[in-house]
Amino acid sequence: MKGEYERAIKDCNRAIELDPNFSEAYNNRGIVYKLKGDIEQGIEDYATAINLDPDFAYAYYNRGIIYYE
Repeated sequence: MKGEYERAIKDCNRAIELDPNFSEAYNNRGIVYKLKGDIEQGIEDYATAINLDPDFAYAYYNRGIIYYE
């Protein structure tokens, strides 16, 4: 499972490299970090997604869930 998370993070990193304003890539990477247990990094990625797209409701939702858990 750990290898799958690392591959997913690598894919998200590549997407961000190609388009640093791609808020969905930050949100998706935040999801993976949450699953890995890296809560602080997940929160940071959700915040970046929200800063890039203040109307991105799913990023707000995910950030709320991570705080709740």
